[in-house]
Amino acid sequence: MQLKALLIKDDLERSELLKQSLPQLGHDVVAEATLADDLLKRVESTQANLLVIASASPGATLLSRLRELTVHYPLPMVLFTAENKREVIQQSVRAGVSAYVFDGLEPHRLGAILDVAVARFQETDRLRRELHDAKANLVERKAVERAKGILMKQRGFDEPQAYHALRKMAMDKNLRIGQVAENVIAVAELLN
Repeated sequence: MQLKALLIKDDLERSELLKQSLPQLGHDVVAEATLADDLLKRVESTQANLLVIASASPGATLLSRLRELTVHYPLPMVLFTAENKREVIQQSVRAGVSAYVFDGLEPHRLGAILDVAVARFQETDRLRRELHDAKANLVERKAVERAKGILMKQRGFDEPQAYHALRKMAMDKNLRIGQVAENVIAVAELLN
């Protein structure tokens, strides 16, 4: 897979080696940036699908920018650095770094490092989506349970009848049962 890399140059020696090595592996360096640049705009304008960072020591500014980028444009991030403090490593991973490489920028290892970073990012992204879906399902289930309770109390339905009424209305209106449940709750609150 050909990657389009945005190279963050915070350490010139490492950045030059990366700039030369990435094309040799079949990847494009679509742009270079510094910490003074707006990373969100650079990723958006270049449509980069990989962030490669060369930093002697990742500081608060860099980590803050990476966290912001992770929220708006999650993508695999590989950080090459000379910093090996556990706290900095943990902060970097929390900021979205997929691979933290301490003092190990050797061109023959770069391909494997990028492959691991992309695979780790994809797995983390899959888990993030699953968590989001699970939370949404839980919220929807709570709404359905609450709406069933309202129907049971106000219409004298038993639980299966209340669920059937919600399901039938959802099918008739071509809505999700959660949307119908939210409507029942909203009407009940309006009338009380």
